[in-house]
Amino acid sequence: MVRLENIGKRYGSDAEILHDVSLKLDDGGFYFLTGVSGAGKTTLLKIIYLAEPPSRGIVTLFDTDTSIVDRAAHTALRRGIGMVFQDFRLVDHLSVRDNVALPLRIAGAPEREIRENVPELLGWMGLEGKLDFRPATLSGGEQQRVAIARAIVRRPDLLIADEPTGNVDDEIAMLLVRVFERINRLGPTVLIATHDVAFAHQFAHERFHLERGILTADPGAEGFA
Repeated sequence: MVRLENIGKRYGSDAEILHDVSLKLDDGGFYFLTGVSGAGKTTLLKIIYLAEPPSRGIVTLFDTDTSIVDRAAHTALRRGIGMVFQDFRLVDHLSVRDNVALPLRIAGAPEREIRENVPELLGWMGLEGKLDFRPATLSGGEQQRVAIARAIVRRPDLLIADEPTGNVDDEIAMLLVRVFERINRLGPTVLIATHDVAFAHQFAHERFHLERGILTADPGAEGFA
């Protein structure tokens, strides 16, 4: 699914943010990436979902070496990735229904498909009564579930979440991870970044840890190349 080999990342002449990072994510796996704020987690996620190129090293995504393909191929590869951001990035003036439908509309999906699939997905996420609400009227946990629904509406092969539990309480955080687990059982590989190491250790999933840009082993983790 994903393989990183000796990844380094720097901006301009600044010191490297990531140092010789190598890891692999298997098809259908569930992984936590832990590390304090500033450790390089978001930068690493951006490299995986092709929002940032590495300064050195090889990124292989869906069996494709991303360094030797053109912009169109990059765009095609990114269609196989769903991304959930910590700050939700929902469109305030759109309803829940239209926020989730947005990726489908951008891709040119027929409106009939949207009318059928979006309410079904939101019902699966426990938001069947919120279709016509605006994001600002929802709780933090509900907004995050809308963001997750938007990320998976096109049925990605890889789902990445950057601190999805960072803005909610412990009970909602646990609920959100259970949602990711349900999604994972349907097939997608799931990668969740969190600064809360103790929280990640509550789940029997593979883990790896970033510290000052260096990927280090986490007990029980097997996601290393």
